[in-house]
Amino acid sequence: MLAVRNQKKPMKAEEIPSVTIDFADVPLSDFEDMSREEKIETMRTWFLENYEDPVERTPYESREGGYIYIWGGPYDAHDELSIFGGYVPDEVIKELAHDLSMDCQEWTSAEKPSDYEDGFLELILSDNKYFTSFNDSIEHINEILAANIGGAAQAHLFGLLYVSVITAVETYLSDAFINIVLNDSGHLRTFVEKNPEFAKKTLNLSEVFSKHEGIKDEVKEYLLSQLWHNVKKIKPMYKTTLDVSFPADLGTIFKAIIIRHDLVHRNGKNKDGEQVEVTKEMIEALIADASGFINHVNEQLDANREEIKL
Repeated sequence: MLAVRNQKKPMKAEEIPSVTIDFADVPLSDFEDMSREEKIETMRTWFLENYEDPVERTPYESREGGYIYIWGGPYDAHDELSIFGGYVPDEVIKELAHDLSMDCQEWTSAEKPSDYEDGFLELILSDNKYFTSFNDSIEHINEILAANIGGAAQAHLFGLLYVSVITAVETYLSDAFINIVLNDSGHLRTFVEKNPEFAKKTLNLSEVFSKHEGIKDEVKEYLLSQLWHNVKKIKPMYKTTLDVSFPADLGTIFKAIIIRHDLVHRNGKNKDGEQVEVTKEMIEALIADASGFINHVNEQLDANREEIKL
C-alpha cells in the first residue's frame, strides 16, 4: 500500500516521486502523458485503494459527535489528491475531488495495521468450518429473537440481530473464499490470473522471481482489504475463481446491507436523518433470504469438492 502520502521530507531534485497503484510504482511524471480521462481514473484508483468511506469499518458514536477515526482521518479528498499537483492540472484534481466529496465528505484510511491483518488472517485460517459457523450464528439469532423482550430494549435488540445476520453472511463469504484460495495453489493461480486488478499488472523480467515468491502475500493483503458485504464486487470473484454463481436476485440482500450501514454507522438513522425501524418480521425475512443465499453458494462449493475427488 501507499506510503508516499505521509511523507513530509522534501524530495531531492534528482528523485522522481511516485505513487503505488495496484501494487506497482507509478512515477508521477507518467501522468503528464495521460489523457484527461486517464488522469482522473488513475487518480481515482489510487485514492480508493488508500482511502475509504468511514461507513465501511469505522466505529460510530453519536454521543461523541460521529465517527471515531481509529484508522486515521478524517481526510479531505482535495487535500490528499494534492500529491498529484504539478503533474496534473489543478482543475482536473478539483473535478475528481468534487466527485469523491459528493460520495463522502470525510474519508478514513483504507490501510490497516499489519498486526491487525495478521491476527485476522490467522483467525480465519484456523477454522475452515465456515458453513457450520454460519448455521450456528443463524440458530443463535433465532433463539434470541424468540425471547420475549418488550419496550425500547426490544427495538435496540432487533437492530443488533438484523446486523448479526449480515455479519454472518459476510463472515461466511470471506472465510470460505480465503480458506480455499490460500490453501490451494490451483485456486491461488486462478485468482491471480483472472482477477482484473492482478491480471492487468506488468513487471520486468528481473522481477519475476521476487514477484513469484511474494505473490501469496500480495493476495493475502488484497483479500483482507476487501469488504465482504460488498456483494457486487465479491460476486465475480466467486465466479471466476471458484466457478460459483450467486443467486440471480439479490435485491433483498442489497437493501439489507444498506439498512445494516444505517444501524451500525449512523446510530440507526438513514441519510435523511430518519430513524430506521426494524421489526421481527424483517429479521425473519432476512434470515430466510440470507440462508437461501449461503446454502446456494455452499452447495456449489461442496459439488466442486466432490468433482475434484472424482
